Amino acid sequence: MPETAPPLRWLFEDPDRRCQAFRYWFRDPVVGTVNLGIHYGMRLLPIDAASWIGAHLGAFAKYRYPDSDARARKLWIRIRPEEADEVDEAIARLWRNVGRTMVEFSVLDRLWDEGRITLVGKENVEAARAANRPLIGIGLHLGNWETIGLTLAHLGFEGGVIYMPPDNRFDHAIANVARGRIARKILGQSVQEVAIKARPNAAAEAFLLLARQKKQLLVYADELSRGRVWAPAFGRELRINGNIGNIVRLARLTNAVVVPIYCVRLGETANFRVIVLPPIELARTEDRDADIATNVAAIDRLITPVIRDHLDQWFFGLDFEFDG
Repeated sequence: MPETAPPLRWLFEDPDRRCQAFRYWFRDPVVGTVNLGIHYGMRLLPIDAASWIGAHLGAFAKYRYPDSDARARKLWIRIRPEEADEVDEAIARLWRNVGRTMVEFSVLDRLWDEGRITLVGKENVEAARAANRPLIGIGLHLGNWETIGLTLAHLGFEGGVIYMPPDNRFDHAIANVARGRIARKILGQSVQEVAIKARPNAAAEAFLLLARQKKQLLVYADELSRGRVWAPAFGRELRINGNIGNIVRLARLTNAVVVPIYCVRLGETANFRVIVLPPIELARTEDRDADIATNVAAIDRLITPVIRDHLDQWFFGLDFEFDG
């Protein structure tokens, strides 16, 4: 999907261009308008009510996305074979979690103030702060992953997050509005100052943030890129040039502390536990390439059991595919 608007004449050209133009000029505005209405409507409701509605919207999403449902089922059976008979219930929980998370964008800025987030491992954040070094947080798309940035902001860390924008520009606007509320309320900044869009110069922006400003950067290790979920590997070949590789390279260049941080939803509620693990000790020798491979493997090993244990809350389980 091009970042610039496809010309209307594409509606009369080859099928690929016709599809892009139709989506941009007709489908996206309709879907985006509906989602904008839902977003602002949900802000009028208590958190529990909004999240409950999201769960029910998510429960119906599997009928709209049968391929995603099938991928999540296959992953569950492959990764947790001893619980294969629980796949129906597990994937139903996954869809409800996704629905809740999408709707909770509307009330994201209220979660901390209403005591919805419990922090575990605060001492690991404080240790990183005391080291007087930049911080790279390794995030995962578990629970409501947007609570990670919210938690870091409330702990006084300034910096940015690298994110992949949705294909629908209206959904992108919704996400930026929600993040912008937090940036203004807690940090006194605009969303443009804290959100780094994944693009060719994102690595340079991240480097400047860490090396020159000594601030924090949040990067999600379980990336979806070019239609493929690259991490965790779950037995596939490791990708050295993905987000985990970028984390390792940035840490080496900037002497940053690398801290894994993730969120889990507590039951079928709008309550969360944000967990900060101890900083990762990265290998650093004269052999740069070997160190990168070693550290990528180490981070993959660390996040794999976390995601496996919370597979029914992992957003990218809907997109994950095995080789062959």
